[in-house]
Amino acid sequence: MDIKLTRRSIFKTGAAAVVGVAAQSFVGIPALAGYATGPAVRRNAFNMGNSDPILVGYRKAITSMRALPPSDPCSWSYQAAIHGTTATPVLTAWNTCHIDPRYFWSWHRMYLYWFERIVRKHSGMYDWALPFWDWANPLERQLPPAFRIVGSALYDASRTAGLNDGTASVSTSYGNSVTLAYSNLDFLLAQSAFNGPHGGIHGAVSGNMCCVSSAAQDPIFWLHHSTVDRQWNLWLAQGGGRTDPLSDADWRNHEFTFFDECCKEVKMRGCDVLRAAKQLSYTYECEPPQVEQYCPRIWRPPSFEVAVLARFKKPFQLSRKAVTIPLSAAAADNKAFAPKVLQSALAPGKTVVLQIKGVEAETHPGASWEIYVGPPGMTPDPRSPYFVGVMGLFGGGIKTRKDHYHPGEFAFPISKAIFGAGDASKLQVIFVPISGVEVRGRPVPADVRSGLTVSEMNLVVDEARPMPPGDEQEQLRRDDQTD
Repeated sequence: MDIKLTRRSIFKTGAAAVVGVAAQSFVGIPALAGYATGPAVRRNAFNMGNSDPILVGYRKAITSMRALPPSDPCSWSYQAAIHGTTATPVLTAWNTCHIDPRYFWSWHRMYLYWFERIVRKHSGMYDWALPFWDWANPLERQLPPAFRIVGSALYDASRTAGLNDGTASVSTSYGNSVTLAYSNLDFLLAQSAFNGPHGGIHGAVSGNMCCVSSAAQDPIFWLHHSTVDRQWNLWLAQGGGRTDPLSDADWRNHEFTFFDECCKEVKMRGCDVLRAAKQLSYTYECEPPQVEQYCPRIWRPPSFEVAVLARFKKPFQLSRKAVTIPLSAAAADNKAFAPKVLQSALAPGKTVVLQIKGVEAETHPGASWEIYVGPPGMTPDPRSPYFVGVMGLFGGGIKTRKDHYHPGEFAFPISKAIFGAGDASKLQVIFVPISGVEVRGRPVPADVRSGLTVSEMNLVVDEARPMPPGDEQEQLRRDDQTD
Protein backbone atom coordinates (compact mmCIF):
# COMPACT_ATOMS: atom_id res chain seq x y z
CA MET A 1 0.00 0.00 0.00
CA ASP A 2 1.34 3.39 -0.97
CA ILE A 3 0.93 6.09 1.71
CA LYS A 4 1.17 9.66 0.50
CA LEU A 5 2.05 12.23 3.14
CA THR A 6 0.87 15.80 3.20
CA ARG A 7 2.12 18.69 5.26
CA ARG A 8 -0.70 18.17 7.76
CA SER A 9 -0.44 14.39 8.02
CA ILE A 10 3.05 14.19 9.47
CA PHE A 11 1.95 13.82 13.05
CA LYS A 12 0.98 16.86 14.96
CA THR A 13 1.56 14.53 17.94
CA GLY A 14 5.21 13.95 17.06
CA ALA A 15 7.39 11.72 14.94
CA ALA A 16 6.69 8.68 17.05
CA ALA A 17 3.05 8.56 15.98
CA VAL A 18 2.07 5.92 13.46
CA VAL A 19 0.60 6.91 10.10
CA GLY A 20 -3.08 6.17 10.55
CA VAL A 21 -3.65 4.32 7.32
CA ALA A 22 -0.85 1.90 8.12
CA ALA A 23 -3.03 0.55 10.97
CA GLN A 24 -0.24 -1.54 12.48
CA SER A 25 0.98 -1.02 16.02
CA PHE A 26 4.45 -1.68 17.34
CA VAL A 27 4.75 -5.03 19.07
CA GLY A 28 5.84 -4.67 22.68
CA ILE A 29 5.94 -0.88 22.65
CA PRO A 30 3.40 1.49 24.23
CA ALA A 31 0.82 3.00 21.90
CA LEU A 32 2.90 5.56 20.09
CA ALA A 33 0.08 7.77 18.86
CA GLY A 34 -0.31 8.97 22.42
CA TYR A 35 3.36 9.80 22.86
CA ALA A 36 3.71 13.54 22.39
CA THR A 37 5.75 15.04 25.18
CA GLY A 38 7.83 16.97 22.66
CA PRO A 39 10.34 16.52 19.87
CA ALA A 40 12.98 13.84 20.35
CA VAL A 41 16.49 15.22 20.81
CA ARG A 42 19.28 13.94 18.58
CA ARG A 43 22.33 13.94 20.81
CA ASN A 44 26.08 14.15 20.26
CA ALA A 45 27.43 10.58 20.10
CA PHE A 46 30.90 11.65 21.18
CA ASN A 47 29.55 12.33 24.66
CA MET A 48 27.77 8.98 24.96
CA GLY A 49 29.18 6.02 26.87
CA ASN A 50 28.88 2.56 25.40
CA SER A 51 26.04 1.78 27.80
CA ASP A 52 24.02 4.87 26.90
CA PRO A 53 20.46 3.70 26.20
CA ILE A 54 20.51 5.32 22.74
CA LEU A 55 23.57 3.30 21.69
CA VAL A 56 22.25 0.14 23.36
CA GLY A 57 19.05 0.62 21.38
CA TYR A 58 20.96 1.25 18.17
CA ARG A 59 22.98 -1.96 18.58
CA LYS A 60 19.80 -3.92 19.29
CA ALA A 61 18.07 -2.47 16.22
CA ILE A 62 21.03 -3.13 13.93
CA THR A 63 21.18 -6.76 15.04
CA SER A 64 17.44 -7.17 14.56
CA MET A 65 17.40 -5.48 11.16
CA ARG A 66 20.38 -7.50 9.93
CA ALA A 67 18.49 -10.69 10.78
CA LEU A 68 15.65 -9.79 8.40
CA PRO A 69 15.62 -11.07 4.80
CA PRO A 70 17.31 -8.63 2.40
CA SER A 71 14.01 -8.28 0.53
CA ASP A 72 12.31 -6.91 3.66
CA PRO A 73 12.09 -3.09 3.32
CA CYS A 74 12.84 -2.74 7.05
CA SER A 75 16.01 -4.84 6.90
CA TRP A 76 19.44 -3.29 7.31
CA SER A 77 20.53 -4.24 3.79
CA TYR A 78 17.34 -2.93 2.16
CA GLN A 79 17.57 0.39 3.99
CA ALA A 80 21.20 0.72 2.90
CA ALA A 81 20.23 -0.12 -0.69
CA ILE A 82 17.85 2.85 -0.77
CA HIS A 83 21.01 4.96 -0.63
CA GLY A 84 22.83 2.77 -3.12
CA THR A 85 23.63 -0.80 -4.07
CA THR A 86 25.04 -2.91 -6.87
CA ALA A 87 22.61 -5.74 -6.13
CA THR A 88 20.07 -6.85 -8.72
CA PRO A 89 17.22 -6.93 -9.43
CA VAL A 90 16.66 -3.37 -8.28
CA LEU A 91 13.77 -3.15 -5.81
CA THR A 92 11.47 -0.26 -4.91
CA ALA A 93 13.28 2.93 -3.81
CA TRP A 94 16.79 1.49 -4.28
CA ASN A 95 19.53 3.79 -5.60
CA THR A 96 17.51 6.97 -5.11
CA CYS A 97 20.22 9.02 -3.38
CA HIS A 98 21.95 11.83 -5.29
CA ILE A 99 19.60 11.72 -8.28
CA ASP A 100 19.95 15.50 -8.48
CA PRO A 101 22.28 17.69 -6.37
CA ARG A 102 19.41 20.08 -5.58
CA TYR A 103 17.91 17.46 -3.27
CA PHE A 104 21.04 16.65 -1.27
CA TRP A 105 19.89 18.07 2.07
CA SER A 106 16.16 17.37 1.70
CA TRP A 107 16.45 13.77 0.46
CA HIS A 108 18.81 12.80 3.26
CA ARG A 109 16.53 14.40 5.84
CA MET A 110 13.67 12.22 4.60
CA TYR A 111 15.88 9.14 4.50
CA LEU A 112 17.13 9.59 8.06
CA TYR A 113 13.64 10.31 9.35
CA TRP A 114 12.14 7.04 8.15
CA PHE A 115 15.24 5.08 9.15
CA GLU A 116 14.96 6.58 12.65
CA ARG A 117 11.37 5.33 12.91
CA ILE A 118 12.39 1.83 11.86
CA VAL A 119 15.17 1.82 14.46
CA ARG A 120 12.64 2.91 17.09
CA LYS A 121 10.59 -0.17 16.42
CA HIS A 122 13.51 -2.58 16.40
CA SER A 123 15.18 -1.01 19.43
CA GLY A 124 12.01 -1.18 21.50
CA MET A 125 12.48 2.52 22.41
CA TYR A 126 9.64 4.77 21.37
CA ASP A 127 11.78 7.86 22.11
CA TRP A 128 14.94 6.67 20.32
CA ALA A 129 16.62 9.48 18.37
CA LEU A 130 19.49 9.23 15.91
CA PRO A 131 22.74 10.65 17.38
CA PHE A 132 25.18 12.75 15.40
CA TRP A 133 28.96 12.66 14.99
CA ASP A 134 30.18 16.27 15.00
CA TRP A 135 33.36 15.66 13.00
CA ALA A 136 33.57 19.44 12.28
CA ASN A 137 34.30 20.06 15.96
CA PRO A 138 38.12 20.18 16.41
CA LEU A 139 37.79 18.12 19.61
CA GLU A 140 35.64 15.37 18.08
CA ARG A 141 37.50 14.42 14.91
CA GLN A 142 38.00 10.82 16.05
CA LEU A 143 35.25 8.27 15.59
CA PRO A 144 32.92 8.27 18.62
CA PRO A 145 34.40 5.76 21.11
CA ALA A 146 31.47 3.32 21.03
CA PHE A 147 31.98 2.83 17.28
CA ARG A 148 35.57 1.64 17.79
CA ILE A 149 34.76 -1.45 19.88
CA VAL A 150 35.65 -4.63 17.98
CA GLY A 151 32.74 -7.05 17.88
CA SER A 152 30.12 -4.37 18.50
CA ALA A 153 27.25 -3.98 16.04
CA LEU A 154 28.47 -0.38 15.69
CA TYR A 155 31.91 -1.47 14.45
CA ASP A 156 32.77 -1.81 10.75
CA ALA A 157 36.11 -3.48 10.10
CA SER A 158 36.35 -2.05 6.57
CA ARG A 159 37.06 1.49 7.84
CA THR A 160 40.46 3.17 7.89
CA ALA A 161 42.36 1.24 10.56
CA GLY A 162 43.62 4.28 12.47
CA LEU A 163 40.10 5.65 12.81
CA ASN A 164 38.86 2.31 14.07
CA ASP A 165 41.55 1.96 16.72
CA GLY A 166 41.49 5.61 17.81
CA THR A 167 45.02 6.50 16.75
CA ALA A 168 43.85 8.69 13.86
CA SER A 169 41.35 11.48 13.32
CA VAL A 170 39.81 13.13 10.30
CA SER A 171 41.53 16.22 8.94
CA THR A 172 41.10 19.64 10.52
CA SER A 173 40.44 20.87 6.98
CA TYR A 174 36.93 19.43 7.03
CA GLY A 175 35.84 21.42 10.06
CA ASN A 176 37.46 24.57 8.68
CA SER A 177 35.63 24.02 5.39
CA VAL A 178 32.29 23.73 7.21
CA THR A 179 32.95 26.96 9.13
CA LEU A 180 33.55 28.80 5.86
CA ALA A 181 30.50 27.22 4.19
CA TYR A 182 28.17 28.92 6.67
CA SER A 183 28.95 32.27 5.01
CA ASN A 184 27.20 31.25 1.78
CA LEU A 185 23.84 32.95 1.33
CA ASP A 186 22.24 31.04 -1.56
CA PHE A 187 20.81 27.61 -0.68
CA LEU A 188 22.24 25.74 -3.67
CA LEU A 189 25.69 27.30 -3.35
CA ALA A 190 25.65 26.51 0.37
CA GLN A 191 24.74 22.88 -0.32
CA SER A 192 27.64 22.65 -2.74
CA ALA A 193 30.00 24.09 -0.13
CA PHE A 194 28.90 21.67 2.61
CA ASN A 195 28.94 18.79 0.15
CA GLY A 196 32.73 19.09 -0.21
CA PRO A 197 33.66 18.15 3.38
CA HIS A 198 30.71 15.72 3.48
CA GLY A 199 32.26 13.75 0.63
CA GLY A 200 35.70 14.07 2.19
CA ILE A 201 34.51 12.38 5.39
CA HIS A 202 33.17 9.47 3.36
CA GLY A 203 36.56 9.04 1.74
CA ALA A 204 38.53 9.45 4.97
CA VAL A 205 36.51 6.82 6.84
CA SER A 206 36.79 4.66 3.71
CA GLY A 207 35.78 1.00 3.52
CA ASN A 208 32.03 0.76 3.07
CA MET A 209 31.73 4.50 3.65
CA CYS A 210 33.79 5.33 0.57
CA CYS A 211 31.10 4.77 -1.99
CA VAL A 212 27.42 5.43 -2.63
CA SER A 213 26.71 1.74 -3.23
CA SER A 214 27.91 0.63 0.23
CA ALA A 215 28.10 3.67 2.54
CA ALA A 216 24.86 3.10 4.45
CA GLN A 217 26.01 -0.41 5.44
CA ASP A 218 28.29 1.26 8.01
CA PRO A 219 26.46 2.32 11.20
CA ILE A 220 28.53 5.53 11.34
CA PHE A 221 26.99 6.62 8.02
CA TRP A 222 23.74 7.54 9.74
CA LEU A 223 25.50 9.67 12.37
CA HIS A 224 27.58 11.36 9.67
CA HIS A 225 24.43 12.39 7.84
CA SER A 226 22.75 13.39 11.07
CA THR A 227 25.44 16.05 11.48
CA VAL A 228 25.08 17.09 7.82
CA ASP A 229 21.34 17.51 8.45
CA ARG A 230 22.15 19.54 11.57
CA GLN A 231 24.38 21.77 9.45
CA TRP A 232 21.34 22.63 7.31
CA ASN A 233 19.55 23.89 10.42
CA LEU A 234 22.61 25.81 11.58
CA TRP A 235 23.09 27.40 8.16
CA LEU A 236 19.50 28.67 8.11
CA ALA A 237 19.88 29.97 11.67
CA GLN A 238 22.61 32.37 10.47
CA GLY A 239 19.82 34.56 9.05
CA GLY A 240 20.87 37.29 6.64
CA GLY A 241 18.27 36.27 4.08
CA ARG A 242 19.16 32.58 4.03
CA THR A 243 16.17 30.55 2.91
CA ASP A 244 15.20 27.17 1.58
CA PRO A 245 14.64 27.22 -2.21
CA LEU A 246 10.89 27.74 -1.92
CA SER A 247 10.76 29.44 -5.31
CA ASP A 248 11.76 26.10 -6.93
CA ALA A 249 8.55 24.14 -7.56
CA ASP A 250 10.45 20.93 -8.30
CA TRP A 251 12.35 21.15 -5.01
CA ARG A 252 9.09 21.72 -3.12
CA ASN A 253 7.04 19.01 -4.79
CA HIS A 254 9.26 16.23 -6.10
CA GLU A 255 8.21 13.02 -4.33
CA PHE A 256 10.58 10.37 -3.03
CA THR A 257 9.73 6.86 -1.86
CA PHE A 258 10.68 5.36 1.51
CA PHE A 259 9.27 2.81 3.97
CA ASP A 260 7.82 3.34 7.42
CA GLU A 261 8.39 1.22 10.54
CA CYS A 262 5.59 -1.12 9.40
CA CYS A 263 7.51 -1.65 6.13
CA LYS A 264 4.78 0.14 4.20
CA GLU A 265 5.67 2.36 1.25
CA VAL A 266 5.43 6.10 1.90
CA LYS A 267 6.15 9.20 -0.15
CA MET A 268 7.61 12.52 0.93
CA ARG A 269 8.52 15.85 -0.66
CA GLY A 270 10.47 18.97 0.20
CA CYS A 271 7.47 20.78 1.71
CA ASP A 272 7.19 17.97 4.29
CA VAL A 273 10.64 18.52 5.81
CA LEU A 274 11.06 22.28 6.22
CA ARG A 275 10.45 22.37 9.98
CA ALA A 276 12.15 19.42 11.61
CA ALA A 277 10.80 20.02 15.11
CA LYS A 278 7.17 20.55 14.11
CA GLN A 279 6.83 18.32 11.07
CA LEU A 280 9.21 15.51 12.01
CA SER A 281 9.36 15.99 15.79
CA TYR A 282 13.09 16.13 16.37
CA THR A 283 15.67 18.71 17.35
CA TYR A 284 19.44 18.63 17.86
CA GLU A 285 21.22 18.95 21.15
CA CYS A 286 22.43 22.53 21.73
CA GLU A 287 21.14 23.91 18.43
CA PRO A 288 19.61 27.41 18.23
CA PRO A 289 15.86 27.77 17.60
CA GLN A 290 14.98 26.21 14.27
CA VAL A 291 13.96 28.51 11.42
CA GLU A 292 10.36 27.81 10.47
CA GLN A 293 9.46 28.19 6.82
CA TYR A 294 6.34 27.15 4.94
CA CYS A 295 5.75 26.25 1.32
CA PRO A 296 3.77 29.16 -0.16
CA ARG A 297 0.31 28.44 -1.52
CA ILE A 298 0.48 30.94 -4.36
CA TRP A 299 3.69 32.76 -5.17
CA ARG A 300 5.17 34.07 -8.38
CA PRO A 301 8.73 34.77 -7.27
CA PRO A 302 10.89 37.22 -9.18
CA SER A 303 13.44 35.64 -11.49
CA PHE A 304 16.73 34.83 -9.81
CA GLU A 305 20.04 33.99 -11.42
CA VAL A 306 23.49 33.78 -9.90
CA ALA A 307 25.61 36.57 -11.40
CA VAL A 308 28.82 35.35 -13.04
CA LEU A 309 31.89 37.61 -12.72
CA ALA A 310 34.27 35.49 -14.77
CA ARG A 311 34.49 32.07 -16.38
CA PHE A 312 37.60 29.92 -16.67
CA LYS A 313 36.68 27.25 -19.20
CA LYS A 314 39.98 25.49 -19.78
CA PRO A 315 39.72 21.93 -18.38
CA PHE A 316 42.50 20.63 -16.16
CA GLN A 317 43.52 17.47 -14.31
CA LEU A 318 44.10 16.83 -10.61
CA SER A 319 46.18 13.90 -9.40
CA ARG A 320 48.94 13.15 -6.89
CA LYS A 321 50.65 16.55 -6.91
CA ALA A 322 49.41 20.03 -6.04
CA VAL A 323 48.13 21.97 -9.05
CA THR A 324 48.09 25.77 -9.43
CA ILE A 325 45.60 27.50 -11.75
CA PRO A 326 45.74 31.29 -12.36
CA LEU A 327 42.61 33.38 -11.95
CA SER A 328 43.95 36.16 -14.13
CA ALA A 329 42.50 38.37 -16.82
CA ALA A 330 44.43 36.35 -19.40
CA ALA A 331 42.66 33.17 -18.25
CA ALA A 332 39.18 34.66 -17.86
CA ASP A 333 36.50 35.48 -20.40
CA ASN A 334 36.13 38.91 -18.77
CA LYS A 335 39.21 41.12 -19.07
CA ALA A 336 37.96 43.57 -16.47
CA PHE A 337 37.05 40.93 -13.93
CA ALA A 338 39.52 41.98 -11.18
CA PRO A 339 37.81 45.30 -10.26
CA LYS A 340 34.42 43.59 -10.39
CA VAL A 341 35.64 40.81 -8.12
CA LEU A 342 36.91 43.26 -5.52
CA GLN A 343 33.76 45.38 -5.76
CA SER A 344 31.55 42.33 -5.24
CA ALA A 345 33.65 41.11 -2.32
CA LEU A 346 33.18 44.49 -0.61
CA ALA A 347 29.44 44.77 -1.32
CA PRO A 348 27.16 44.26 1.71
CA GLY A 349 24.98 41.17 1.54
CA LYS A 350 27.15 39.56 -1.12
CA THR A 351 29.99 37.05 -1.21
CA VAL A 352 32.29 36.08 -4.07
CA VAL A 353 32.23 32.33 -4.62
CA LEU A 354 34.58 30.05 -6.52
CA GLN A 355 32.33 27.62 -8.35
CA ILE A 356 33.97 24.42 -9.61
CA LYS A 357 31.92 22.50 -12.17
CA GLY A 358 32.16 19.35 -14.20
CA VAL A 359 34.27 17.43 -11.66
CA GLU A 360 34.64 13.79 -12.72
CA ALA A 361 36.66 10.68 -11.89
CA GLU A 362 36.62 7.20 -13.41
CA THR A 363 36.46 5.60 -9.94
CA HIS A 364 36.52 6.90 -6.39
CA PRO A 365 39.73 8.98 -6.18
CA GLY A 366 40.70 7.85 -2.68
CA ALA A 367 41.53 11.44 -1.70
CA SER A 368 40.07 14.92 -1.24
CA TRP A 369 41.55 18.25 -2.33
CA GLU A 370 42.15 21.29 -0.14
CA ILE A 371 41.55 24.47 -2.10
CA TYR A 372 43.39 27.75 -1.64
CA VAL A 373 42.85 31.13 -3.30
CA GLY A 374 45.51 33.80 -2.95
CA PRO A 375 48.57 35.55 -4.39
CA PRO A 376 51.53 33.88 -6.07
CA GLY A 377 53.86 32.33 -3.52
CA MET A 378 51.21 31.57 -0.90
CA THR A 379 51.89 28.55 1.32
CA PRO A 380 49.01 26.04 1.58
CA ASP A 381 47.89 25.82 5.21
CA PRO A 382 44.27 25.11 6.25
CA ARG A 383 44.65 27.69 9.04
CA SER A 384 45.60 30.47 6.59
CA PRO A 385 43.21 33.11 5.19
CA TYR A 386 43.76 31.62 1.74
CA PHE A 387 42.13 28.29 2.60
CA VAL A 388 38.59 28.25 1.15
CA GLY A 389 37.40 24.66 1.53
CA VAL A 390 37.68 20.97 0.75
CA MET A 391 36.49 19.23 -2.39
CA GLY A 392 35.58 15.60 -1.70
CA LEU A 393 33.97 13.64 -4.50
CA PHE A 394 31.38 11.09 -3.41
CA GLY A 395 28.08 10.84 -5.28
CA GLY A 396 28.17 13.09 -8.30
CA GLY A 397 31.11 12.81 -10.66
CA ILE A 398 32.18 9.20 -10.08
CA LYS A 399 31.59 7.40 -13.34
CA THR A 400 31.29 3.92 -11.88
CA ARG A 401 27.83 4.96 -10.75
CA LYS A 402 25.67 4.49 -13.82
CA ASP A 403 22.27 5.38 -12.40
CA HIS A 404 21.39 9.06 -11.92
CA TYR A 405 24.89 10.09 -12.98
CA HIS A 406 25.79 13.78 -12.92
CA PRO A 407 29.19 15.53 -12.68
CA GLY A 408 30.32 16.91 -9.33
CA GLU A 409 29.90 20.58 -8.53
CA PHE A 410 31.29 22.60 -5.60
CA ALA A 411 31.18 26.20 -4.39
CA PHE A 412 33.53 27.94 -1.97
CA PRO A 413 33.25 31.47 -0.52
CA ILE A 414 36.45 33.39 -1.27
CA SER A 415 35.82 37.01 -0.23
CA LYS A 416 38.11 36.74 2.79
CA ALA A 417 40.82 35.19 0.64
CA ILE A 418 40.51 38.07 -1.83
CA PHE A 419 40.96 40.60 0.98
CA GLY A 420 44.00 38.68 2.21
CA ALA A 421 45.54 38.60 -1.26
CA GLY A 422 45.21 42.36 -1.76
CA ASP A 423 45.49 42.28 -5.56
CA ALA A 424 42.57 40.52 -7.26
CA SER A 425 44.32 40.62 -10.63
CA LYS A 426 46.95 38.07 -9.52
CA LEU A 427 44.82 35.47 -7.80
CA GLN A 428 45.71 31.80 -8.06
CA VAL A 429 43.91 28.62 -7.06
CA ILE A 430 45.92 25.77 -5.57
CA PHE A 431 44.51 22.24 -5.31
CA VAL A 432 46.31 20.06 -2.74
CA PRO A 433 45.44 16.34 -2.46
CA ILE A 434 44.88 15.04 1.08
CA SER A 435 43.96 11.68 2.56
CA GLY A 436 41.67 13.40 5.05
CA VAL A 437 43.28 11.49 7.91
CA GLU A 438 45.74 12.72 10.54
CA VAL A 439 47.83 10.77 13.05
CA ARG A 440 49.09 12.72 16.08
CA GLY A 441 48.27 15.95 14.25
CA ARG A 442 50.27 15.05 11.14
CA PRO A 443 48.50 14.46 7.80
CA VAL A 444 48.70 10.97 6.35
CA PRO A 445 49.89 11.34 2.73
CA ALA A 446 47.18 11.05 0.09
CA ASP A 447 47.05 7.90 -2.01
CA VAL A 448 45.30 9.18 -5.14
CA ARG A 449 43.89 6.16 -6.95
CA SER A 450 42.01 8.02 -9.67
CA GLY A 451 42.66 11.52 -10.93
CA LEU A 452 39.99 14.16 -11.42
CA THR A 453 39.00 16.20 -14.42
CA VAL A 454 37.63 19.70 -13.81
CA SER A 455 35.88 21.18 -16.82
CA GLU A 456 35.18 24.70 -15.62
CA MET A 457 35.69 27.25 -12.83
CA ASN A 458 33.59 30.37 -12.34
CA LEU A 459 33.68 33.33 -10.02
CA VAL A 460 30.09 34.11 -9.10
CA VAL A 461 28.24 36.47 -6.77
CA ASP A 462 26.49 34.75 -3.89
CA GLU A 463 23.45 36.56 -2.51
CA ALA A 464 20.23 35.57 -0.80
CA ARG A 465 17.36 34.21 -2.87
CA PRO A 466 13.94 35.88 -2.86
CA MET A 467 12.05 35.23 0.35
CA PRO A 468 8.41 34.10 0.21
CA PRO A 469 5.86 36.79 1.15
CA GLY A 470 6.11 37.50 4.87
CA ASP A 471 2.39 38.05 5.41
CA GLU A 472 1.50 34.65 3.96
CA GLN A 473 4.28 32.95 5.97
CA GLU A 474 2.83 34.48 9.13
CA GLN A 475 -0.66 33.32 8.23
CA LEU A 476 0.59 29.80 7.52
CA ARG A 477 2.35 29.84 10.88
CA ARG A 478 -0.87 30.86 12.66
CA ASP A 479 -2.82 28.17 10.79
CA ASP A 480 -0.22 25.60 11.81
CA GLN A 481 -0.49 26.54 15.46
CA THR A 482 -4.30 26.20 15.49
CA ASP A 483 -4.46 22.83 13.71
